[in-house]
Amino acid sequence: MGCAPSRKKGALTEQNRDADSQAQLRATLMIQQWFRRWRAELEVRRRATWTIFQTMEYASENEQLQLYNFFNDIITGLPDAFNALHATKSDSALTKEDRFYSKLTNPDFVNIESDYNGPSFELPVTLHQVQDLIKAFQDQQVIHAKYLLIILGEARRIFKLQENIQHMSTGTASNITIVGDIHGTLDNLLAIFFKNGMPSPTNPYIINGDFVDRGNTSTEVAAILLSLKILYPNSVYINRGNHEDVIMNKRYGFITELVGKYGTTANRVAKAFEGVFRAIPLLSIVDNSIMVCHGGISDITDLKYINKIDREKYVSILRPPKRENTQDVDLVEWRQMLDLLWSDPKTANGCEPNLFRGGGTYFGPDISKTILGKHNINILIRSHECKPDGFETMHDGRVVTVFSASNYYDEGSNLGAYVKVGKKNKLQFVQYNATEKMKNLPLNTRVSRIESSALRDLRSTIFANKVNLMNAFAKLDPHGDGHITKAEWSSCMREVLKLDLPWLTLRNKLVETDTKTGHILYETCFESGELKAQISNQQITEDIYRQRNVLETIFRILDTDNSGFITPEELRAGCELLAKHNNSVGLSEEELDQLIATMDIDGNGEINFNEFLESFRLVDTKFGSAAIPSGPSTASLKEGQ
Repeated sequence: MGCAPSRKKGALTEQNRDADSQAQLRATLMIQQWFRRWRAELEVRRRATWTIFQTMEYASENEQLQLYNFFNDIITGLPDAFNALHATKSDSALTKEDRFYSKLTNPDFVNIESDYNGPSFELPVTLHQVQDLIKAFQDQQVIHAKYLLIILGEARRIFKLQENIQHMSTGTASNITIVGDIHGTLDNLLAIFFKNGMPSPTNPYIINGDFVDRGNTSTEVAAILLSLKILYPNSVYINRGNHEDVIMNKRYGFITELVGKYGTTANRVAKAFEGVFRAIPLLSIVDNSIMVCHGGISDITDLKYINKIDREKYVSILRPPKRENTQDVDLVEWRQMLDLLWSDPKTANGCEPNLFRGGGTYFGPDISKTILGKHNINILIRSHECKPDGFETMHDGRVVTVFSASNYYDEGSNLGAYVKVGKKNKLQFVQYNATEKMKNLPLNTRVSRIESSALRDLRSTIFANKVNLMNAFAKLDPHGDGHITKAEWSSCMREVLKLDLPWLTLRNKLVETDTKTGHILYETCFESGELKAQISNQQITEDIYRQRNVLETIFRILDTDNSGFITPEELRAGCELLAKHNNSVGLSEEELDQLIATMDIDGNGEINFNEFLESFRLVDTKFGSAAIPSGPSTASLKEGQ
């Protein structure tokens, strides 16, 4: 009896096991709940970060388009010889223009220095030459202007042989690879070639525009793509993007890159690129059922009409050409071009102007269904928008966005992707990140790094608008207590900065809150020590800091020969145009000479960008912050003189 097991003890053991199991289950559920909440919070932070990046990017584009519209009005006062370039051209004029570009890209006019040891290029091109180019660019060598001009001249000749709409078929190749925006990032282009193979007759590609600007290797990316186009003209198709445009290039870095790499030859190279960009076809159609264009469509998109447009007239898509011997603009034709390169899809039905970007349209699912159906197109593949995963499908799968520049906003901000089109409209998306080190970081660390970068950019904008924000805050704080409600703060930020961001969600990252009242202590918006040091070191007043991008664009426009300097003649011509546009007498010769001498701080006969910026800073210091208003105007430029 003493050796018999106790039933009571066995029952307790069973109860203990049940209790342990229940405790483990509760713990497991708590961990799962915590993990889901943690992931949800990370996702909220990631989406907020993404919204900051994208909203600020589009606001910048909108600002630059407004600036260009201002200068567009002024440019109409230029001599007839300039405007003739933008008019509808006769056959004789086209022949004259071909002769101009032929002479421009003639390598005999450019000498090679004796110490040059970079890559070479000659026709006919071979795959070995292209591979050598890639190797040289990986070694950070710069191709000589002489060889680059050979590439540009031959690429333009080939592009001119193609219609506005290019047709491709999967009949001879199992897949066609479509690459979205690269934006001057060589590492992304090489990552695609590494994963997907080099273009060839059995591995055809469509490059869907925006392969230059923003990145600092636009020259190398363009040289590789155009060389491959020359090598495989029927296997490498390139569509024009909104950044294959002389005006965009002046603002978003490509012209600056060319000046830095080619010095006195930069103007010749830039003009040659302009000729190439104007000649690039507008869109591609795969298997008569998939349309590939950079931006999108609108409610008036007509492919038959588009295929008849003289695309070379459009030196810039932003400036519609005048009809020959008139001041009239074909607005219908221009709208077809603009919508094709600048539009974005939206989730709601309808078609409306894309005020967010300042160009093109927002088109809804009803528009894509109607317009694509009208042309017997099943799918529209477009680019133009950065996406967190590198691609996105909308409108019940009819509209696909593919964006190939990984790390577009900052390292780890987004994946890049390309899409492989197979038979029967089968799509395969391939994602990648050109930077390997971010892959091994924990998710929380990646999100925190990207968030920090976005907030740093946003704080720069906030600091640059300090006076306007403080004025708005003060109106809501009549007693000067230094605090306002959260709703009031959010409203001020949105109205003053013109940025439609989730300010209430972001407030804890940007401003402090009174623990007793819950109100916003608005002066803490401007207490970023890092940013204060940055502004102080640059010795740029707040207004100049806010308008730096605008001033840089003005500088590039005045620098008509893309030399990186404004000559006295260029500044004189710019002042005369401004005076003519403003119907004023303008400056006398003596005043112009004095202005030029004042801006030419180092006295070398040329005005660089730092001198140009410093001149505005000095005027701003003398006359106060009203010297440069928030938007481009004739008055602002005159006071900048």
